[in-house]
Amino acid sequence: MSAPSARPTDTELTEFRDRVRAHVAEYAPPFEAREGHRAPEDAGQETRLRTWFASLFHAGFVGGDWPVEYGGRADHHPLHDRIVSEEILRARAPRPVDQVNLAAHVLLQFGSDEQKAALLPRIRSSEHVWCQLLSEPDAGSDIAAVRCRCTAQPDGSWVIDGQKTWITDGHWADMGLALFRTDPSSSRHHGLSAFSVPLAAPGIEIRPIRTINEAIEVNEVFFDGVRIAADSLIGAPGQGWSIIMAGLDFERFGIGGNVILLELLIDDLVTVARHGRIDDMPALQHEDIRHQVTDLAVEVEVAKAFIDDHVERMVAGTEQTGDGSIAKLSFAETYHRVSAYGAQLSAMVCTVASDPGVALAKQRLKECWLWSRAYTVSGGSSEMMRNILAKRRLQLPTR
Repeated sequence: MSAPSARPTDTELTEFRDRVRAHVAEYAPPFEAREGHRAPEDAGQETRLRTWFASLFHAGFVGGDWPVEYGGRADHHPLHDRIVSEEILRARAPRPVDQVNLAAHVLLQFGSDEQKAALLPRIRSSEHVWCQLLSEPDAGSDIAAVRCRCTAQPDGSWVIDGQKTWITDGHWADMGLALFRTDPSSSRHHGLSAFSVPLAAPGIEIRPIRTINEAIEVNEVFFDGVRIAADSLIGAPGQGWSIIMAGLDFERFGIGGNVILLELLIDDLVTVARHGRIDDMPALQHEDIRHQVTDLAVEVEVAKAFIDDHVERMVAGTEQTGDGSIAKLSFAETYHRVSAYGAQLSAMVCTVASDPGVALAKQRLKECWLWSRAYTVSGGSSEMMRNILAKRRLQLPTR
């Protein structure tokens, strides 16, 4: 990544926010982002999403932290990324695909010059949407338990056999950032290598998985003698574990950086509590409900405070080990608690059928609750985050 420029003044940040807000208003697709329904539902939506993502790169609002020679901005500052995220989320516009950001940062940090030249421009134009080919059956979040094999061939190419599962966006992605076992005699995090995989390669079968939200977000991916080129290897053979871990650390903070979603959840929760009625009085006038809403609002403020503090430490170059895991854990667990209570309250209250604002808030809370467990698993489960913090941050002894 490029080194941060000097910290912008408050006036400069306000001007940048105004530019982002204007861009979102002009270029965002004409449909609201829905939690658990982030993948396009038809070809028209996919075209609009790719055009929208490409516009964010072209304007320098996404990918601004890349080196200038690959399209980044010389005046980029981490606070710009925070503003872009906030404005996209507050407008309820579709946010860029997380897996694309992870793949881009892995390529920038570990890719060869040839890989960067070939793949990065296609990310910026949104010709390529990426997914992560990490999780496998019977392994859950333990990606060190990879069994999917990638075997070197005499001509330098590689052949893949095995299965990946719970692959977000796999059904419409063009490329996959993959972790395969290249040393059959190895175990755990040894003998793993990272690859870029074109998902149109012969021998790949993608089977969508319909979620509880009645949407297709995740997939199973099968590899049967899939041949990929020698230059598909990212980094050196056996370096896969460290490459993917470096990428996931970035992704975990990115998930935590979506903390604005918590504000939106609280807004919807308050809308339902204020306008919904229980025992012929507004739900928010019931003491127990008012206290619960208040407690959840405090949890949201705590999560936001950590993100703010981390951004300031990142700017100062004093970030600490495990900050990304804390951000991911804080966001995911708070998101689940707020949305679960919001869905419960929505089922309890009586509302006026003609009030579209309350009905929409109830729908959002239900969809967020149904999707909330995905956040506690994707990018590393909450249990894994706690293990990482115990080992790396607290340096607790292990068996």
